Amino acid sequence: MNKFIRTAGMLSVGAASLSLQGVATASEGGSKPWTIGASLRGFYDDNIYTRPAGPAKVDSFGFEVSPSLSYATHFEATTVSLSYAYSAKYYGTSKAQNNWDQGHAVSAALDHKFNEKLSLAASDSFSVTREPQEIFSGLFFRTEGNNLNNQGNISLSYTIDPKWSVVVGYHNGYYDYENAAFKAALNRVEHLPSLNLRYQLAPTTVGVLGYQYGSVVHDGGLFLASGLRASARDNTSHYFFGGLDHTFSPELTGAVRGGAQITKYDYNAFGYNQTSPYVDANLKYGYAPGSSVQVGVRHQRNATDVDLNFAGNIVQDQESTGVYGVIRHQITGKLGAHASAQYQDSQFHGGGATIDGKSETFFTVSGGLDYQITANLSAEASYSYDDLSSNLLARGYSRNRVFLGIRASY
Repeated sequence: MNKFIRTAGMLSVGAASLSLQGVATASEGGSKPWTIGASLRGFYDDNIYTRPAGPAKVDSFGFEVSPSLSYATHFEATTVSLSYAYSAKYYGTSKAQNNWDQGHAVSAALDHKFNEKLSLAASDSFSVTREPQEIFSGLFFRTEGNNLNNQGNISLSYTIDPKWSVVVGYHNGYYDYENAAFKAALNRVEHLPSLNLRYQLAPTTVGVLGYQYGSVVHDGGLFLASGLRASARDNTSHYFFGGLDHTFSPELTGAVRGGAQITKYDYNAFGYNQTSPYVDANLKYGYAPGSSVQVGVRHQRNATDVDLNFAGNIVQDQESTGVYGVIRHQITGKLGAHASAQYQDSQFHGGGATIDGKSETFFTVSGGLDYQITANLSAEASYSYDDLSSNLLARGYSRNRVFLGIRASY
């Protein structure tokens, strides 16, 4: 079955993230623990295959149907939430390789407080995607095939005394692309265990010292070229960082982490070990009922779909800086507006003189309006624009999409 769904990640604005908004409301004491929703949208997409300008570029009108279900329940010391979303998108053009894209996304979260000192948080999101990914994913192209993505997180927090606490965590990322163009380069598992030591500097400020160990393991059964296995791009990293979490007011919070990422590559024929900056910072501001803004910046190394140059030299990864922002503004009691933007600037590492040090940028912005017609029915209109600019040949493209539809929820 052909499938499509957008990853339920940090900045996703698709059906899965909307379901999670319903979960949050329920878990905070909403009138019911579950939410059922469905949307019907018409759209126009001027570059459905994310191709450079020219004869290969295909545009299409179409429509999308997306039902969703979310559930959350809260016990004395435990909160559990689940969400499910289905998407069916129809492309009306006769040039489409497949007129229908279908998909599923599932998310789950658990928070449990064992006692006053010890607590557990766990979450997982699974999706099948054909669309460009979020920042640092390694791929910005719509890809044919059933391409799997799973992101799992678990953390255990322990309060040592009123000033000191420790957080032990683990993140797992799983990527499996059916598309032959990306399998060898991007099929991988990422492991990221971490240890954070936290100290209460002031009533509204927490200092953090942390360490993370990263491991990227590619599918050793796949080949980048004859005799060269995909596992040649495996690497490990040590992250050392410090930072602050600060509450400026009940409505405004911020966090910053800064340090170094030391990466060792298994394929070491050219001595490609790297030390690079590591930065992760964000601000969140809820400035009015129903209105909020979040901005952030990250700098780290990430995977890339570019794996070899023409001479067979390995491209190990990219060093990237990503900036993002999301805003939601409630204009009136019934009319709301939203917008989001992401920008990533990346530099390739490896691949000989033809690729090493070359750069590319990816920019995506979207915005829209929604109007609450009744308590259970709303209308929505939105626009999104994607642009990939690259120093490498035949990679850059631009894409415009317009959506207009209705959403029902109960």
